[in-house]
Amino acid sequence: MRLTVVWHKLFWPSAHSPTGFAAHGGLVRQIDALSSVFDSTRVVGPCSRSGERKGDRAITGKDLSIVSLTSLPKSPWLTWLMLPFWFVRNGLTLTREISQADAVFPLLPSPVGTLGLLLALAMRKPLLVRPMNTWAERRFLWRLERALLERIAGGRNVVFATGESDRPPSPRNPAIRWIFSTTVSEAELEATRAPRVLSPGRARLIIVGRQLETDATAIVLRSLPKLVHEFPHVAVDVIGHGAELSELEQLADDLHVGDRVTFHGAATHERVLELLRQADLFCLPATETESLRQSVHEGLACGLPVVTTPSSLGQMMNGCGVTLQSGTSDALADAVRACLRDPDGYHQMSIAALRAAQCYSLERWSDTVRAALVDSWGPLQSDRSASNHVMSLQKC
Repeated sequence: MRLTVVWHKLFWPSAHSPTGFAAHGGLVRQIDALSSVFDSTRVVGPCSRSGERKGDRAITGKDLSIVSLTSLPKSPWLTWLMLPFWFVRNGLTLTREISQADAVFPLLPSPVGTLGLLLALAMRKPLLVRPMNTWAERRFLWRLERALLERIAGGRNVVFATGESDRPPSPRNPAIRWIFSTTVSEAELEATRAPRVLSPGRARLIIVGRQLETDATAIVLRSLPKLVHEFPHVAVDVIGHGAELSELEQLADDLHVGDRVTFHGAATHERVLELLRQADLFCLPATETESLRQSVHEGLACGLPVVTTPSSLGQMMNGCGVTLQSGTSDALADAVRACLRDPDGYHQMSIAALRAAQCYSLERWSDTVRAALVDSWGPLQSDRSASNHVMSLQKC
């Protein structure tokens, strides 16, 4: 079976990639894992002409190939406005790739993914859909997409909602099920076994995510002056790229904490884990996004207690840190003090973090998706491909 992924994120040429392309984000690792369950995988999406960017990751996978389309504006609304003109130029290629696929995985919510979803429906292709935003999000366009997914889910159309809860995602369609996406492999989970032991006076905070919506990072920066008196060596690592990074750097200078903040920009997955292992607390005083959910799990996998707002992470966060009742710098500072004043409590939160992270891995994620697809579609690989896959697993 051949899967076509209608990719929405920008990727670019890369000399160090076996496929010739690279991108940012955990989605690259997920597509790599997902490709192992199919005979072949084709990724179709917008491509930039420039390449070799800091922190990028090669797009790879089992029998995976890339079909590049022309790029789109970064602004979602401008993208929607330009989409008809973009389709005139790229529609034939996109339509051809979907028509030749055995199944389609459109990445939502995105204009390109929505276009791929509609084309796949028109061609009656089996669908795998896992929206990367919160299922209950209230944006108007997402409400329309959600209503469509609730209508089509079931049968050959496998629909997941990202997160977890005791309640099903949709009371209208029980075929929609929860799944938590992660970027951490079993080997990486095994790499951190010992819980954290808090050193007296230490206060190294970290936040990971794309620096496009700066509210969360700004709250962390504004909490620093409130913590300096009790923790004279308090510092923050900010990981992530984005157009607003210069504004955050200016804010740190205005708050006179610029010497306490390290802006790392985009970083590889391995570098992110390295920095997480050096930190004391993961701070996330913001509404969750796909990248932030994944980075929370990466922090837990490193035994790092988390200070965050309520989210759809559900039981995974139980006992692993502090849940903020309000997303303010005062509330964050109080939560940081509560965690770092109590070494025994901190140690127990670290134990809980490691325990929670063990329940989620990239391999378990792909196995869950595989089981759902086999149940709906039947075998995903030819007999020859499946036997080769079993032999490769036996050699490992």
